[in-house]
Amino acid sequence: MGVDVTIKSMLAGGALVIAVSFAGAAQAQSYIPDWGIADMRQAVVAAGATVTREDNTKDPYIAAKTAEGLKFTITGRVCEGADGAKRCKGALLQTSFTMDSDAEVDVAVKKWAPQYAAIAVSNDGSKGMLLSRYLIFDYGVHRDNLRLNVQVFTGIAESIWGEI
Repeated sequence: MGVDVTIKSMLAGGALVIAVSFAGAAQAQSYIPDWGIADMRQAVVAAGATVTREDNTKDPYIAAKTAEGLKFTITGRVCEGADGAKRCKGALLQTSFTMDSDAEVDVAVKKWAPQYAAIAVSNDGSKGMLLSRYLIFDYGVHRDNLRLNVQVFTGIAESIWGEI
């Protein structure tokens, strides 16, 4: 009976090792060390937005729109590879709101910039308030975290848009 218990314990332990190994492998596949158009398109769609345009001839670029109508872009930064197949270590998410004057933009920037640490709020110099968020992919980003970053950016931008 002692041998039977030992064998069962060894089988259970082996099954646990296999389960942990597969879980680790599945989790590793969820992390991306850099991004290309397909990765970002997937994140944008998962965040509830629609891709309206994409360009991969130079640095990857995606234009998108949320269900509420907010337009935004994502541009690759620190990219390597051949045109059409570039992978990037950074992503710049941006949207802007045109106002009547740079003075109006300055007032809006002073109001919104201190309220949101997750995005940068600035005057673009052409009567526009620019909202941006920079993502760094060093050491990998989990796909769910990428989607969440898009949602955070668009959520804050939509909140500001709703009040201006």
